[in-house]
Amino acid sequence: MEHSRERARDRRTALILALLAFLVYNANFHLIAAGDSYPARFLPFAIWNHGTLYLDPIREVTAQRNPTPYWIQPTPDGHWASLYPVVTPLLVAPLYLPAALWVRWTGETYERMTWAGDLLEKLAASGLTALAVGWMYLLLRRRLSRRDATLLTLAFAFGTCTWSTSSQALWQHGTAELLAVGTLWFLDREELSTGSLLAAGALAGLMAANRPPDLLFTVALGVCVLIRTRWRAVWYAAAAAVPGLLAAVYNLVMFGRLGGGYDAIGLTGGDFFAHPVFRGIAGLLVSPGRGLLVYSPFFLFLALFVHRVWADRSRRTLTLCVAAGVLLQLLLYAASDWRGGYCYGYRFLTDMVPFLIWLLAPVPATLGRPARAAFLACCLFAVYAQAIGAFKYSGISNLVISDPADTGMRNVWKIENSPILVEARQRRVPFSLLREALNPP
Repeated sequence: MEHSRERARDRRTALILALLAFLVYNANFHLIAAGDSYPARFLPFAIWNHGTLYLDPIREVTAQRNPTPYWIQPTPDGHWASLYPVVTPLLVAPLYLPAALWVRWTGETYERMTWAGDLLEKLAASGLTALAVGWMYLLLRRRLSRRDATLLTLAFAFGTCTWSTSSQALWQHGTAELLAVGTLWFLDREELSTGSLLAAGALAGLMAANRPPDLLFTVALGVCVLIRTRWRAVWYAAAAAVPGLLAAVYNLVMFGRLGGGYDAIGLTGGDFFAHPVFRGIAGLLVSPGRGLLVYSPFFLFLALFVHRVWADRSRRTLTLCVAAGVLLQLLLYAASDWRGGYCYGYRFLTDMVPFLIWLLAPVPATLGRPARAAFLACCLFAVYAQAIGAFKYSGISNLVISDPADTGMRNVWKIENSPILVEARQRRVPFSLLREALNPP
């Protein structure tokens, strides 16, 4: 009976944290988006109203009147398709059904679809991310006290790019974080049943289909399953293969290439991953413009107390494989243009945040009073940095950091160019979505 009451209390706390996150994520009343998210914003309309994954019927609104929309690519058979994988728009499509029906009944105009797409993208992105927050709390409660689980969940929700990126638009990152939390939920168990292996495999496979670099985590976690369950790992592999095969079929049908849109524009070629790796690692971790440890300095405690992370023997195999996935993805992105385009913070590393939080879990409970105070101070600074991104980010900081002429990536290393400093000096971004919601077309 007591155990049941504890579980019910934890579920209530998870719900409260998810609702809090949802409200905070929407408190800025505007989208922080780019062309990367436009296909996910509008593709559900094509799915519901035209029964297709092609963008042909909605190309005008998806282009948003940009004469050269890089996010829309021609297919060999003369159609138009999303440059990006379609897992995210398929996942949120059910949320779009009422709006799609409204657009069909009232007339599918550019203005109506733009209005509905803007509102639904923000609601869908914040909803997916808030769900990941509540699920993260339940995951952490398996190994932490209620106080420490709440602390780390709040750090995850408001002290990382989960807030300034994942929750603000339908980038691939929000879906990736939700799938990462779900995969850990089914693998972080003493005994892995067949059902757990199937669920973990399906979520891990979707994670890779949604954002191909996350395949490194899918494989790393598969190694953990293989070590722990031997031949029963076939269930994980089979479940993971299903979304992978579906993604491959989609890519071949749409683009005639296994790599899909990425392959069509050369993002899978060697030139894209030809940057100096060690400089990239430093940039991803500590550069003023994009450094993980600059925006979320509480992750420093993971490096400082790594020996305490290994202390949990029951999770040592999973810990090792998760750490391997983090390291491999860090190396992959380090070889690319790790600045991540027009964005705020360490966008490329956002997918690994749930794994980093899970790795960090044993540390707070082992800290003495001075170290815990320092940890809390780092968390508060991280929340401040993310609040700037959520409420003040205008994109002006990218004009210098992502300047194409800066081929040596020197600008991202200058402290005065840090978006935390640059965007803090800007005015609060207007409540554009609130005005849109109050003035439907």
